[in-house]
Amino acid sequence: ICKSSQSASKSAREGLMTEDMIRNIVIVGGGSAGWMTAAALANAVGRSIALTVIESDEIGTVGVGEATIPPIRSFNTELGISETEFVAATQGSFKLGIEFVGWGGADARYFHPFGTYGADFDRVPLHHYWLRERL
Repeated sequence: ICKSSQSASKSAREGLMTEDMIRNIVIVGGGSAGWMTAAALANAVGRSIALTVIESDEIGTVGVGEATIPPIRSFNTELGISETEFVAATQGSFKLGIEFVGWGGADARYFHPFGTYGADFDRVPLHHYWLRERL
């Protein structure tokens, strides 16, 4: 770490502004990624840095069935967002996994679960039996 970085970090912790400190951050691109980045940065830096999100009105919403995965719970908790209020406000639903159809071949299918998949039999996870039968 260079000396100026150390002094800038110390100044930031003490609430002082120096000439070499970042004062503005611009996030180019909105959508889920842009706005979640802005929320995370705002949570991390508070009001000490100005944040700007630039997004195009010409791009519009991409309707591809966008989904979030389980770590969104940790992200929202860090931001102080109630899961109940979040799901109600977004009219969201809970998803157990994603099925990939046509990947690796026209008739190929793959289901990627978000957590434990199937019940254990004889203390062995279900997917071991499934793999044994399939292979």
